Amino acid sequence: MTRARHEHQIKLNEYTLGGGNTFDAALHRVISRWRGLDWFTDEQIAEIRAEMIGREWFRHGLKRENRKARKQAMAIKEEA
Repeated sequence: MTRARHEHQIKLNEYTLGGGNTFDAALHRVISRWRGLDWFTDEQIAEIRAEMIGREWFRHGLKRENRKARKQAMAIKEEA
């Protein structure tokens, strides 16, 4: 019962405390106090890693597309 109540409060507060990354910030503070990530299961560690890598690759691809679009826009502008 206590865990369910805590999970519910975390979900509510993630959005009601200004809409920022309150959960991410709290999780970062907790992780920084613990030495290592032993309290995560192997499956959770793998999922966290995959999520981080996936987001980084998405960001990298987006930056590459933006650079390509800027170069194309500059080339069109120079032709005109």
